[in-house]
Amino acid sequence: MKLHLSRRWLDGAALLLGLLLFWIFARQVDWGDGLSLLRRIGPTPFLIYLAVNGGIAVLFAVRWWLLLTGMGVYLPFGRVVVYRMIAATVSLLTPGPQFGGEPAQVYLLVRHSGVAAPQAIAAVALDRLLELAVNLAFLTGGILYTLWTGVLGAALDGRVILLALIPLSLPPLLLFSFWWRGRFLTIAAEALLRQLPERWQPRSPTRLVESLRGGEAHIHTILRQNPRLVAIGALVSLGNWLVLLADFWLATRLIGLQLDVAQFIGFVVAARIAILLPIPAGLGALEASQILAAQRLGLNPALGLGLVLLFRVRDVALALGGLGLAWRERKRPALLLQPAAVGRLLQPEEDR
Repeated sequence: MKLHLSRRWLDGAALLLGLLLFWIFARQVDWGDGLSLLRRIGPTPFLIYLAVNGGIAVLFAVRWWLLLTGMGVYLPFGRVVVYRMIAATVSLLTPGPQFGGEPAQVYLLVRHSGVAAPQAIAAVALDRLLELAVNLAFLTGGILYTLWTGVLGAALDGRVILLALIPLSLPPLLLFSFWWRGRFLTIAAEALLRQLPERWQPRSPTRLVESLRGGEAHIHTILRQNPRLVAIGALVSLGNWLVLLADFWLATRLIGLQLDVAQFIGFVVAARIAILLPIPAGLGALEASQILAAQRLGLNPALGLGLVLLFRVRDVALALGGLGLAWRERKRPALLLQPAAVGRLLQPEEDR
């Protein structure tokens, strides 16, 4: 109980910090200008922007679907898209928008599609690891670039480079741990279960630990026997990031921001750092980051506010769509797994 309360206090403190940052910077902005920028977009360009983001949500399910298929789990791509969008909605509404939806992904695979828990855990964990690795790689590169150019007013030195590279090393270390038959997930779960009070313990802690151990064994097998599948997943992750950059650029154009490469990267880096904070949807922190970026670049801070308002309207639309899919999924029958030809292309040679 004490651990649960301390976590709630930390989440509440992070949210208050984000709102405080937003209040500090929002006082310096003419809200009328920011809202007028949003209204000036017009319904047709805005609907096109929402459609583009809906397409991006579909595209982001490709890596997970490929990993599942390569592991012998043959689900229709449309069903995987639905699960991914529901999980993204959960992540958006929980502290820390980078994480939160993974248990929902595992639950949907196991309960609604009959996937074995170890396979579901392995597919979700590997999908998130690949995404995190590429996210941190791009973010680290962006931070170093902005510091090198001085676009946000900071300087580059050896200590900053070292600090930027530390988080970048975490995903490769985890992947190496799984490749070496590490038990990171199992050890973390066992440590957490020991700290939880009895009332918060799961009904079958042994079963949970065994599922995690089985998931780690699946990841180990994939990394050892099917590195091509992991390489394909990494390439898809790179493609996803290029799409994200294109989407961000489209948003800046809709608002009326005319940015050079250095300025554009400065806005992106500020936004990505903000949404890493353990705050639902980066509430407050994202707004503050874009207003501050506009100020540092000598631009009207209302442009940063208008950009975030566009993001927020988009997020609300996507979240409503995800909630609608979750409601619909409750009434759908369980799906029987079927073999697929693409799975044979992604499996190791000896399994064909």
